[in-house]
Amino acid sequence: MNFAFSCLRALFPSASPSALSVASAFCATYTTKKNTATTGFPTRATSACGINTSLYSSACSCKPTYSSTLTTTTATPTPTCAPTPSNNIVKNGGFECGLASWTAIDTYNNKHYVRGPGDNSANAYEFNQVGDTRLYEPGYVYVGASLTQNLTVTVGKDYVLKFRIYFDKCTIYEGFVGVQLNDGDDEGRTVDSCDNWSAYEHQFGDFTIPFTASRNPENLRFEFIIGEPDAVVKLDNIVVVPA
Repeated sequence: MNFAFSCLRALFPSASPSALSVASAFCATYTTKKNTATTGFPTRATSACGINTSLYSSACSCKPTYSSTLTTTTATPTPTCAPTPSNNIVKNGGFECGLASWTAIDTYNNKHYVRGPGDNSANAYEFNQVGDTRLYEPGYVYVGASLTQNLTVTVGKDYVLKFRIYFDKCTIYEGFVGVQLNDGDDEGRTVDSCDNWSAYEHQFGDFTIPFTASRNPENLRFEFIIGEPDAVVKLDNIVVVPA
């Protein structure tokens, strides 16, 4: 067995930055003079080097060269996604946990993202129309992109749906977002790009829909019926609370 090599590997393990730091500090003083002491060795190395001073001297003289700066990668903390307000039955209504609990479906020439800026928050759900929509094409059956979530409710109980929505422009072709609860059986409405545009131009606007739950789970659906190429629509802060 090559005891010198085994001692070197034990003293300078590549997988342990803390052990490297201890070994480097030890060698910095150990090799400045002839050493005969049989104590004070790094604990990690004693199984391979024992108390043999020549092995330590050899290992220190052959030590690898490391950058003086160690790079540490810290995992990004996972957002808690606690409901806001606390009685909100929509999960991840602010999209701070990406698309968790939501189902997003794209159709013709559109894409979706979860990114900022949101409505005074880090994230929002963003619909992008990236080309011709075919919405007004004769004979073409248009199917809008959608965002859905099933909600746990009490049948017969009254609730209020609140959400914030952003349109990048108000034109006759921009279109609207349809909102349905249980396929419209409980309630539904459309939010046009020009609805209250004077107040909501280039910012998120407030919308509210009261409804009575007819079945559990309650399906909440947003459908994007957009006719303007390059349109951008955002949703954020979706809340359903008891009335």
